[in-house]
Amino acid sequence: MNQNKIFAMCVNFFRIFPVKKNRVTLIEKLDTGGSGSLYELERECKRRGLPLTFHVIRQADYRMSPSNLLGLVKLFTRKAYLLASSSWIFLNDNFMPMAYMKLSEDTRVVQLWHGMGSFKKFGGSLDLEPWLRQELEDVNKHVDYILASSQSIRDNYREAFIVSEDKVVCVGCPQADYYFRMMKEEARRRTRAGSQAPVMSSHRRKLEEKYPALRGKKLALYAPTFRDDPDKDRELLDHFDFEEFDRRLGDQYCLAVRLHPQIQSSAIPEGVVDLTDYPNIRRLLCMTDLLIADYSSVAVEYSLLARPIVLYAFDEDWYLAKDRNFYFDYRQTAPGPVLHTMEDLIDTIEKEGWDLEKVKAFARLHNEYFDDRNTERVVDFLFG
Repeated sequence: MNQNKIFAMCVNFFRIFPVKKNRVTLIEKLDTGGSGSLYELERECKRRGLPLTFHVIRQADYRMSPSNLLGLVKLFTRKAYLLASSSWIFLNDNFMPMAYMKLSEDTRVVQLWHGMGSFKKFGGSLDLEPWLRQELEDVNKHVDYILASSQSIRDNYREAFIVSEDKVVCVGCPQADYYFRMMKEEARRRTRAGSQAPVMSSHRRKLEEKYPALRGKKLALYAPTFRDDPDKDRELLDHFDFEEFDRRLGDQYCLAVRLHPQIQSSAIPEGVVDLTDYPNIRRLLCMTDLLIADYSSVAVEYSLLARPIVLYAFDEDWYLAKDRNFYFDYRQTAPGPVLHTMEDLIDTIEKEGWDLEKVKAFARLHNEYFDDRNTERVVDFLFG
C-alpha cells in the first residue's frame, strides 16, 4: 500500500470527529518558501479579522526518511485529524491522497494552484496513463472551486483538472498581489529618493552581500523548466555557455541560475551564482532585471512586472514533439524572442532585442486583474 493511501486511511478514520467551522488547512504540496497564493489568502483573512484557525501540511511533512520519523507520526495523527475536521482545505497543487479520502459534506476544497495562467500543458491535458488520469479525476471530484486568473484560460483549467467548467472560477490569482505591492513599494522608494532610477531594496542589498558578483550589475536570471525525460534534465545546462555569456555580457549582467525543483539532475558550473534554493521565488523575480526562460510558467508571473524576457528554447522541436505542448501557440504568444543558439541569445541581449509590448500582451493573455486586490476578490467570493 502506498503512502497516499495510508494517509487517506488516517484522514478517513478521523472522520469520526465533527468538522470545526473555523478550521482551515493549507496543503503546500509545492514548497513556496512561505509565499504564494496559500499565504496571501491567510494574510487577507487575518487582516479582516475572520475567526479562522490555519494549519499547514507541507511537502516536507510527507518526506519518507529516518530523519522525518517524528514528522510522519504527526502527519498520520494530528495533521490527519486537523485535515479531516477542517471546514476549508486549500491546495496549491494536486494532492493525490485526496483521491482516496472520504471528506465530510461540510468541508469545502479550493485549488489555488502554484502557477499563474496556462502556458505549457499539464495534468489532464497530457497523455496520462489511464490509472493516473483516473486518480487525478478522483482527486478533483472533491474540489469545489479551482481559481483561474483569466476567462481566457478557463477551458484550459477545465481540461487540465478534468472537471466541469462551473468549478473553474475566474476571480484572480492571489499571488499576483505580491508583484503589485512590490511595484508600489519601488515607486515609493523612488519618490523618497527623488529619482526615476530603480532604488535598491533591502533584499537586493542582502543578496549582494551574499553574492558580491552582483554588485553594480543587472541580474539576469536563467530559469529553465524541467523536461519529463531525466536524461534531458541531466544535460540541460550543457547547452548554456556560461563562459561566453560572462565574456561578452559580464560587464553589464551578473548571470544567476534557478533550476525548477523537478529537474532531476543538472550540475551548475562552479563560479555561477546558484539561486535554486533561494526560498522566495517571487521576491527573486522582483529583483531580476532580465529573465531568460524557456517553457516555464514563471514567465507568466514575471510578465506582470513588464520587464524584458527572452526564451532560450534550444530544444524547441523536441519539446513540442516529444515532451509537452502549449495551450496557446508558443511562438505567436511568446513574451519575447525565441532563440535556439547561445550566439543568438547573447546577440539579442547585447542589442536589447526584446519587445516589452509582447511582454504586456502575454501578461494580458493570462491575467485579467492588474492590481493588488486579487486576494480580496477571492476572500469576498469564498467568505462573503
